[in-house]
Amino acid sequence: MPQISAADAELKKSLAMEGDAGTKTWRVSIQPNAELATHFLNINPPQGPGEATIAPRPDGKFDVFYLS
Repeated sequence: MPQISAADAELKKSLAMEGDAGTKTWRVSIQPNAELATHFLNINPPQGPGEATIAPRPDGKFDVFYLS
């Protein structure tokens, strides 16, 4: 099972729980590989269609852009 950092998981969960449900903000998380980037997006609450994108970086890592 892929392991993302506990800090990334907690940040995603806390951002999902705070703020106005009608207002979303684009965020970015840098993940070391595509598998962990995908796993990050599926942490509860998972991202819905159009709420995320993954982009490769020149250093081999992946930027994960998501709405929270």
